[in-house]
Amino acid sequence: MRITLIAPTPPDVSAFGIRALSSYLKKHGKEVRLIFLPGGVEKFKYKTGFKYEYEKSILDQVVELCKGSGLVGVSFMSNYLDRAVQICEALNNALDVPIMTGGIHPTVMPESCLSFSDIVCVGEGEEAVLELVQRLEEGKDYTDIRNLQVKRGGKIYRNELRPLIQDLDSLPFYDFGTEGHFTYDNITKGLAPMSKDLLKRSFPLEPHVEGSFNDSYKRTLSYKTMTTRGCPHHCTFCAEKTLSDLYKGQGYLRKRGISHIMDELLWVKREFPFVESIFLFDDTFLVRTTEEIREFSRAYKNTVGLPFHIQASPTTVTEEKMEALIDAGLAFVEMGIQSTSIAAKDLYKRKVPADTILRAAEVFRRYEGKIYPPCYHVILDNPWETPMDVVETLHLVLQLPRPFWLKRASLVCFPGTELYAKARQDGIITTEEDERREIYAKHLHTPKGTYVNFLMYLAGFSYFPRWIVRFLSNAFFVRLFERPWLSGVYMRSYRLGETLIILSKGIRAFVKGDFSRIYRFFIKATSKTS
Repeated sequence: MRITLIAPTPPDVSAFGIRALSSYLKKHGKEVRLIFLPGGVEKFKYKTGFKYEYEKSILDQVVELCKGSGLVGVSFMSNYLDRAVQICEALNNALDVPIMTGGIHPTVMPESCLSFSDIVCVGEGEEAVLELVQRLEEGKDYTDIRNLQVKRGGKIYRNELRPLIQDLDSLPFYDFGTEGHFTYDNITKGLAPMSKDLLKRSFPLEPHVEGSFNDSYKRTLSYKTMTTRGCPHHCTFCAEKTLSDLYKGQGYLRKRGISHIMDELLWVKREFPFVESIFLFDDTFLVRTTEEIREFSRAYKNTVGLPFHIQASPTTVTEEKMEALIDAGLAFVEMGIQSTSIAAKDLYKRKVPADTILRAAEVFRRYEGKIYPPCYHVILDNPWETPMDVVETLHLVLQLPRPFWLKRASLVCFPGTELYAKARQDGIITTEEDERREIYAKHLHTPKGTYVNFLMYLAGFSYFPRWIVRFLSNAFFVRLFERPWLSGVYMRSYRLGETLIILSKGIRAFVKGDFSRIYRFFIKATSKTS
């Protein structure tokens, strides 16, 4: 029996959920087909209720590729709900095959997902899906499989969870092969068999230092993977807290062993010689102890030797860890600040002192020239924060050692998070239209056009005069310019700034002869994007 797994996915087609399931099922002798629908496929239709809509031709090709399967699964996060619904509806209308949904959104919202699928996988899927496949192959009843909720014969069967897989080294690597894989090709504008060339075009470009930041740097083609499951933090804006609560007492944060990681990365180097760097996409790679970091660094330096990129949190950054990682080839670090206002720290349950953030940033500064300027993340558009609360975070950003990059995100109260429940309770989300506007149709990385948000944008330019931003953040100016009718002005200024950044990057790429980067941008810009 063939199993087809589908993922509406970011352009880098990481899609760890279906890749993990695929490798596990293949390990047990099952035939698996994967279909990746990266973010450039959809169109954002304002006239249809702010919905992402796939081209009919794409959905027709998905249906064709699913024919002959005994089970079809769709894995997705909440911001891909519209796309998942369209895929499931197309399959339900055309095929007589069980449709299963899984991933973070189905785990936290199983009831709603059963309205457009037959089976919902709650939590980890490897063991549950394998058992489901075996029962389907044997023609046996599958309504009592743990981790599954099943709609059958007008009845819904809700089963208990099975224990977490604690030994991650018992699992095979993510399935980044090409056999049986299909993806949207934004050149041919259709689904095509996956190839190494398509993977190469999909992998992200990550920064890597060459000389100094000001005069010589490049972007490297990067392979993305994860070495942990779970997160040490329990922020209220993240569904990780809900997932951890599902498995209370079981040790939700789990780590792969160093040799297991090295085996995967050596396979990558062998199979994909075009890979120039590694992105360890764990929520916070530095959750590992200092000794674990040193062990990883020794092994990585001796066996892999490529530049790599990590994500960190302020409380996990130490000079000892950074020293070991930089010796191994660390090139780039991202760190979450989110917000330093008292209101937000209480709300997010992320009470990290400003001094801790600045100490971590100072550690990064010590390695200027050895690593690319760090990237810091902040969250804006929090309805429970005032403009002056945002100014508190702004003043912290203005104290960060330069140079750095700043990622600004708009707060989204995703289903399954504590903030989603609070937004419901406080009347911020009351109707389906509210939910669509505030969650499913919200542009996560495009904050609203407000005065304080624009000041935060200016603060993200490392060498923009800080005294100007401090002066403009005075309470008098905030009261004067924080006006809804000025929103369009701030958004147009933001778009102008982004256009100038893109032009400057293009000019630098042209001067350096980096024509592959220009080509990748052209392909992305001319594909069917929102």
